[in-house]
Amino acid sequence: MEWQILIRYDQQYIRLKANVIYQSDQIERIKIIGKNRSIVLQNNRPLLNARGLKSKRLDWKLVEGELHNSYVLQAIINKLEKHFKTKSNSSL
Repeated sequence: MEWQILIRYDQQYIRLKANVIYQSDQIERIKIIGKNRSIVLQNNRPLLNARGLKSKRLDWKLVEGELHNSYVLQAIINKLEKHFKTKSNSSL
């Protein structure tokens, strides 16, 4: 599953592609692809959904690549969580 996210940074928009590259019963890994670099983020969303803990915050970890700007990393995580929230609400 691949989708696009748009992030505003330094008075311009950055368009990124997001793709779920791995999913197990406990973790899921998402590859974020930009213009000239990519990162892989890992979260525990499948585990929390299986246990019915939908209100608990996701734990995110940067497992591949480097991102030196914490604001951009947090903006990417916020967009991903918003995508998952709207996706779960539309499936109800």
